[in-house]
Amino acid sequence: MILAILVGILTAPEVDLNVVYSKAGGAELKMDIYSPTETAIETSPLGLKRVSVAPRKAIIMIHGGAWIAGTKELMTERAKYFTSAGFVVANISYRLGAKFKWPAMLDDVQTAVRYMRANAEKLKIDPNKIGATGESAGGHLASFLGTRDTRDSKPTEFPGHSSRVQAVLNFFGPCDMQAQFPPSMDLIYPMVLGKKKAEATEEIKDASPILFFDKKTAPMFIYQGLTDPLVNPDISRKTEARLRELGIPTEARYLEGIGHDVRMSDSSAAAAVDAGIAFLKKHLN
Repeated sequence: MILAILVGILTAPEVDLNVVYSKAGGAELKMDIYSPTETAIETSPLGLKRVSVAPRKAIIMIHGGAWIAGTKELMTERAKYFTSAGFVVANISYRLGAKFKWPAMLDDVQTAVRYMRANAEKLKIDPNKIGATGESAGGHLASFLGTRDTRDSKPTEFPGHSSRVQAVLNFFGPCDMQAQFPPSMDLIYPMVLGKKKAEATEEIKDASPILFFDKKTAPMFIYQGLTDPLVNPDISRKTEARLRELGIPTEARYLEGIGHDVRMSDSSAAAAVDAGIAFLKKHLN
């Protein structure tokens, strides 16, 4: 008798919380891993049996908080939403200022990508189909993952694996740190870069993804509220223009009435999120 293959979809993702992916600077860095529960079910006269599924696409998810605050738990609902779209999501923590200084944050998110690749078989993911997304500071770091490989030439953790991702969904993350920000943000520079803004010229350049964009930069989707009080939409427009100049596949949504947030209750914002997810799926194929 010919066996029938059915696909069963359960509503809740499989979740593995607080997986330690790195120990850096005396800090334990953790990720929450959300996996889709979609499984293939083989039916036969002897009953039902789960069978293996193809390796899935994965997403590194990075919270915001001006590089000095926030936790991965802020992204829990977003992680579940992306998982429902079929991604394995690694919702990560990383070292924050003022205790830690740039580029500790970049090193951490790069380590998270290498962790995922080193554990691809266990996680049932395709190591060549990893994307990144984040909000605000998290979007900034996700953008770096699309354009800058392992900063440390001799990483002690998961050497031999690339830190670059294949697609980015950037939620209002500033890619040009040389741009003008509200004066209230001036306090961030010494806390994150270790110097006052006027003294941190080289550090600001090093923390600007746009200055690292090249023809190998990953495709990027940009979500930007037009009433954002912290990240001027012109920063995102400049980012989009530079990517297009380089011939990088790019999409952008500039949203009326949306500030520095992802308001899923707003139909235009929700549609932009879904368009970003579709963009990731397209470019992770």
